[in-house]
Parts: sequence; structure tokens; C-alpha cells
Amino acid sequence: MRAKLKNVKVWAKSVRHKGDSKEIWRAFCKKLQGHIQYYGVSHNTERVSTFIHHAKGIMLYWLNRRSQKKSFNWGAFTCFIEMNPVPKVKIYHQLFQTHSQ
Repeated sequence: MRAKLKNVKVWAKSVRHKGDSKEIWRAFCKKLQGHIQYYGVSHNTERVSTFIHHAKGIMLYWLNRRSQKKSFNWGAFTCFIEMNPVPKVKIYHQLFQTHSQ
């Protein structure tokens, strides 16, 4: 997970000045959706949720580094996320089949 979060950090740092916050956020959500689809397997939803939480923190940090004035505090960022939600964690691949008899 550490390596993937580092990738998020590198990506966020590289795109922080390329467009407005909503464009960057849309691209971020697409990346999260791909992560959820790849790692959304049985018994892994808690780790995927943890990854998303940390990734949102990284995005908050780098969106605030766009200028000398902070773009968001945690409350404003939470409102921004509510208006532009991240994808929901979902199990896309069942690793274990339950057999009912």
C-alpha cells in the first residue's frame, strides 16, 4: 500500500497546477475507481477504504500547495468531497464461494 500511496503523491504533485480543482479531482476519482476495481476482492474492503482515506489526505495536501493561500481546510475539503464524491468501495471479485446446502 505504501508504494501505491507514493504513486498517488507523485501524481498529485505533478498535476496540481494542470487545471482547476474539479478537473484534477475527476482524474483522481478515475484513478481511485481503477484501484477499487483491481483490489476490490473478498476480505479486502477495509484496506481499500484505508487507501482511499490516505489518498484523499494526500490530495488535500497537494491541492493546498497550489499557491501561498490554502485552497481548503478539512471542513471545506469535506464539503468539496460531498459535492464531488469518490467512488464507493465494492467487491468486484469474489475469491471465495459460499456453498449452501
